[in-house]
Amino acid sequence: MMAAALTLAVVTAVFVALFREDPESVSAAEPIEKTTEQTTGPEDFSQPWLDIPDPEPKLEPAPEPNPEPEPNPEPESEPAPEPKPAPEPNPVPEPEPAPESNPAPEPEPIPVDESDYPQPDRNEVQAARDVRRYTLPQGAIMGLTVPDIGVYNAPVFDSDRRWALENGVGHVPETSLPWSDAPQRNTFLAGHRLGFPGTESHLIFYRLGTLGRGDVITLKDRQGRAYRYQVTETFIANPADSWVMGQVRGRDMVTLQTCTPIPTFEKRIIVRADRI
Repeated sequence: MMAAALTLAVVTAVFVALFREDPESVSAAEPIEKTTEQTTGPEDFSQPWLDIPDPEPKLEPAPEPNPEPEPNPEPESEPAPEPKPAPEPNPVPEPEPAPESNPAPEPEPIPVDESDYPQPDRNEVQAARDVRRYTLPQGAIMGLTVPDIGVYNAPVFDSDRRWALENGVGHVPETSLPWSDAPQRNTFLAGHRLGFPGTESHLIFYRLGTLGRGDVITLKDRQGRAYRYQVTETFIANPADSWVMGQVRGRDMVTLQTCTPIPTFEKRIIVRADRI
């Protein structure tokens, strides 16, 4: 805009200088000769606004960027201490093997041989049907009562030897007793089917095979404590069937055994009764 204003001022000054001559001295018929020199009067070129410089824009200085903070030098990490080796444990001495305990021997079948006993006569068979009462001799641990075969307080010895069977009823020592402290019991007793005449065991279990479910068996110790059982099963077993002497989970039993049939005695009558 300043350059345009200056150009306009110059043009105006030239125009004024050309038309300042007296108009009367210039003939209308005569053309004005062009001269290379043209005198003009003094002109006042004093234009105060030309001396006023253009205002410079007020520019605020650009803000200096905040210097980036110098990163704090990372502290040099100290080397991790080497782990101390764990102390070796004191070797535990190996326990010496315990001496092998002798396992409890399995009960063997009772060696009952009835073949050398004489066959009973009519009177002896009849006597076996009658009531027979016994007294406990020294050495007997308890008495056996089975009313349905006429046996009352027959002596029971804690042995399965021949002498025990000839003097009453034998208890297999490896089996339970009625007062044993055990979760289940099987008190196993054996007696002669025939036996020798004149002994306490003669025909003591002659009628054992006639017992049936519900019949009662009673054992009484020497202090008078009675243990009552009720027959639950009867069956025939072989002489080598020692499993009949074993306990049965959850059962408190007495088992009676004798030989059968007469005269071969090759089998065994088994009567089981449960505690009531």
